[in-house]
Amino acid sequence: ADVNIYKRFCWFFIFFYLFFNFFLLNIIGMDFELFNLDEDDDLLSTACLVATQDHLAAPQHTQVLENIEAEIVLPQLQCSGEDSTHAQFASDSFVKCGFMLNRPEQTWREVSGEQILTELEFGVEQMCGHGNVNYLFGTACMNIQHLWASIRQPLNAGEGHINNPQRRQQVTYLFYWLLQYTSEEQWPLLRPNLESLRLLINRLTEADTWKLVYFANSCKGNECKAASYHMLHGALEWKLLDLCVLYKYELRTPVEQLVGNVKSNKTFVSQLKRLFDDLVICSLYFYDKKRPAELLYCSPFPCTCIKECWLYLQLALEKWSLTILAVADEKITFWQIFNERMANLKTKMDKFSLTSLSLAEFSNWLLHALVRLFGFRSNGHFVGPTHTRALTDTAENVDALEKCTQQFLNCTPSEEQTRVFICLLMPTLLEWWRPRVSIPTMLWEHFHKRLNTSFYVSGSAPSNLAVACASGKAYVERYCALLTRDESTTDANLCSYTLFILLMGKNLKRLLATAATRHQAQKLLGRIYTKFSAQKFLALNETGIHHLIELFLALALCGDFEDLAPKLSAKLLCISLDKIPAVRQIAIAKGHMALLILYAERRCDISEYVSKLLQQLAAINNDLCVSKVLADSLLEIFMHADDFRRGEHLLIDAWLPNYMQACTPVEQDRSLEALHLIFGKLQRNETIIESNSALFKALNAHILPFVMQQFASGYSQWLPQLAADFCTHACTVPDTQTFQKLFGCFIDAPVVCRQSLPQFLNKVLQTERAALIEPNVVLHVWLKSLVQLTAVNEDVAQLTRYVVKLQEFALMTDNLNADELMQAKEPLCVFIASVGKHYDTCVAMNQQRRFRIADNLNAYLRDFDKWLQADLKLEKAEVAFRFYSFLAIVIYNCVHIVYTKSKVSCFFHVVMTRFVLPTNVQMGKAPDVKLAQLIHKIWPVLVQGIGRLNFKADPYINKTLTDLIQKWTPHFKISPNAKLVARPFISCLQSDNNELSLFVFEKLTSLFLATQRRQADPNACLVITIFQEVVESIEASNNHSADTLILRLETFMKATSLLMLEHIMMVDEVVPSRALLLDLFRRIVKSATYQRSDALQALLAEHLRLLTKKHLAYYTFFFFELLQRLAQFTPTTILQVMDFLLAEVCVVEQKRGAGEDNRIRGCLQKLQQTLQGGRC
Repeated sequence: ADVNIYKRFCWFFIFFYLFFNFFLLNIIGMDFELFNLDEDDDLLSTACLVATQDHLAAPQHTQVLENIEAEIVLPQLQCSGEDSTHAQFASDSFVKCGFMLNRPEQTWREVSGEQILTELEFGVEQMCGHGNVNYLFGTACMNIQHLWASIRQPLNAGEGHINNPQRRQQVTYLFYWLLQYTSEEQWPLLRPNLESLRLLINRLTEADTWKLVYFANSCKGNECKAASYHMLHGALEWKLLDLCVLYKYELRTPVEQLVGNVKSNKTFVSQLKRLFDDLVICSLYFYDKKRPAELLYCSPFPCTCIKECWLYLQLALEKWSLTILAVADEKITFWQIFNERMANLKTKMDKFSLTSLSLAEFSNWLLHALVRLFGFRSNGHFVGPTHTRALTDTAENVDALEKCTQQFLNCTPSEEQTRVFICLLMPTLLEWWRPRVSIPTMLWEHFHKRLNTSFYVSGSAPSNLAVACASGKAYVERYCALLTRDESTTDANLCSYTLFILLMGKNLKRLLATAATRHQAQKLLGRIYTKFSAQKFLALNETGIHHLIELFLALALCGDFEDLAPKLSAKLLCISLDKIPAVRQIAIAKGHMALLILYAERRCDISEYVSKLLQQLAAINNDLCVSKVLADSLLEIFMHADDFRRGEHLLIDAWLPNYMQACTPVEQDRSLEALHLIFGKLQRNETIIESNSALFKALNAHILPFVMQQFASGYSQWLPQLAADFCTHACTVPDTQTFQKLFGCFIDAPVVCRQSLPQFLNKVLQTERAALIEPNVVLHVWLKSLVQLTAVNEDVAQLTRYVVKLQEFALMTDNLNADELMQAKEPLCVFIASVGKHYDTCVAMNQQRRFRIADNLNAYLRDFDKWLQADLKLEKAEVAFRFYSFLAIVIYNCVHIVYTKSKVSCFFHVVMTRFVLPTNVQMGKAPDVKLAQLIHKIWPVLVQGIGRLNFKADPYINKTLTDLIQKWTPHFKISPNAKLVARPFISCLQSDNNELSLFVFEKLTSLFLATQRRQADPNACLVITIFQEVVESIEASNNHSADTLILRLETFMKATSLLMLEHIMMVDEVVPSRALLLDLFRRIVKSATYQRSDALQALLAEHLRLLTKKHLAYYTFFFFELLQRLAQFTPTTILQVMDFLLAEVCVVEQKRGAGEDNRIRGCLQKLQQTLQGGRC
């Protein structure tokens, strides 16, 4: 009962499918006789019964997808997603398996025989009998129609029914059975059914269907369940297998059986063309979704399986014998059919919304990808353009690409489209096919009319505009890099014209590579040359000149340079500089320099070219901007000049110093570096000197005067180097006298850049000419550099290392340890101190050495007054301080050397008159604040240095010391900090020269504390403030002995107290200085140093006695007022002089002769009362 129920269910299912099938066929206008069961009912019933019994025995559903042996599987299209350049074919693909290509179809006979079709589990043995065959083909048709219907509207197959992958595979396996288990006797029976199946597949895979499924790729491969995926891959699979079946049973049949059988041939060809059409349509729909720029990076194959179908067709048409289909003994090729189908597509442009432009663009895109397929082996491995298949004549489709290119150019494409089109052309023409001139010529015909166009894509970055390179070198570097770049990495951001130039240049290089194609290169060059005339050259704008330079550089870099260079340079020279605007002059000059760089790189003579170019430059008065372009390329040209015998010296002409005089420092540096390169090459190759007199004349005539002038006023790092080059090379200074003269010009130059002098000297000292340089010159520059720069400066340190090795250095410093000098923070101080010490220690028997030391030091210090800028305000503060410190150090350590009595040119006198006591200071004018600060710092050192001379006996020295005190003290009020202001005088008092200290403070007191008409000097308060700080410093000195402090205070009081007391006595009470001095005396007498010393107290008492004797008679009231004030804080001192005072009172009264003077007695009595009150 269960079996009968199941049989009824099976029949019901079959009839349901029949009804559904006829319904669909009526919709699409088909009428298939799928089943004819009149004579095979019993057989079919038996098949159903067997299937049912097997099903009951094994209640699991039969699986159509079986696990088969890994090494032999049935080929099928196994998708890996959207195609890319590096996508691999599946291992069970038709190409990888070599299906009917490398391996016969019988290889898979056993595997295909193991498959079971339909739910009735038909095996391959059931492929006999009209009913069975009809049933199998009918089921296949229903599976196909089910997939077709599912892509429009998903169908619910119901539980237990086969799915989309199984439907596809059942149709595929049926084709494998037809291919591998059909005998020639069975073929007539099967052909009608196959034709019906083919007709159904063809009808269901029209353009509308492809539009729905062309994109149905999946990285899951055949595990994907989507109906669109299996419809796409199944249809391609079936059509490929159908071609294999037709090839096996109709085309491989012996010729005598095919005579008159035209229909079979036509069927094969028709199906082949239809498959081409289907593949093209899939790519066409894919193209519609792409923007032009995307075509460069996207494959035209929507998935890897479509690419596999294309490759399989290529391989099949190469390997299958299709001679019977050939016309006029010409073998049918892949490109022949492809071109025919593309021509057919051209008749259907409206149907696919194509224009002539889009069709050409699509054709180029597709052809570019198909050409690359010729790089695959028959096993699916990619080799590339060197593969044997790619090198055959049939691998090229030149005519079609030429027509496509011409059609594209005729349609006025946009700049973006043109870029993409050329980018796609380049690999095909430059890597895959043999070199030809037709397409480059077409492109030249298109572009030569548009040289003045910028080829700018609207909306792109402004940097992508076709703008000129910065220099000739930049042009050469840019196009060398572009022309050596792989075609697969072409940058679509380059403008279309540049891409064309690259294409043409590389193509020209390939044409010239073989003798067989060299004549075509000349043909291409001829087509280029004919488009230019003098009128057209002058009509070029800046962009046009840029494009012309691009063209010429590509030709020069890729062509035969020796042949092309004269022609190219002549054509560039046709654009005369004086006939075009300034902007174009600069543009064309860059082209000239780019060509000259190539001349230099290839060791070609440039004499004629440079001469003509400089003539044009002179015609525009050596225009600065054009000269800059020439100068920027000098370094590159000279770098490639090995012997300077090919006209390079002509570039060194009057235009070059004129340009360097006016250009920016950076630009000047580059030109100077290029000139130094000449000397470097001369030094390395002495043989050049003998035959380059013209070069040396040019250097001496045009460059040396400029270097001499700029060495003094310029800042370039290359000026010292070039100065040393001119001094040290025999080509420019052949004898010693000439060297000394030229060297002296540089070494004595008043340089603005102080770094230049030590740099220059160091470079000369490193050459053979070092022996010709006097040691005193080296030491002179060294001292000057130590003053103007610093010891840590690299060039100064290098010079120091050289100086310490000189014999004269040891003579001057009594063999001073070199390490001591090198490690010193200030080598200048160490050296000057050592020289002064050595000079002082030389005894009378070494008087000759003393003279030599003095002469040498004065030689080192020559022209020292030029070491600082005349206007101190313009000088750096650091340099000014170092210079003034240097002056003070020399005078302090070597005053006996640098001072010569009655010699106005000696160092000492120049220092005083020019730097320390200039005229404006001598006249009492206020000096610059910076100068006042500097003198304030060095004043004690200067004074102590001068103090080592006989300042008491030498009127000049005495006056100089006095002026230092009188002229500068009023200007030392540089800070509100009194201690800072008084520092020079404190330092002076703390020195060991008591006589000098006494002199200084005596002068201070006498000059600034003298009174006139009971009024103080304007600077009295300043001096008193200084005295207060001096007294405070004595008390604050904890590091000195009491005797030292007493001695200092005694020196101070000897020099000042008498005049200070007199100042207090003589000025009005309202004068501020009076109170300040009283306060000062109060500090002195209250200080511990004063109180410890009886001598100091006696000194003050003695000064009071002197005042008594001097002023009691004439300034009685003022005198007693002073004593009254002093008695308030130092009554003991007043008591010490009371006896002397009383005696002097009597003397005064006696001289007056009037007896007791009531006025004096009254003041005396008042003083006595004050003293008595002080005791209480």
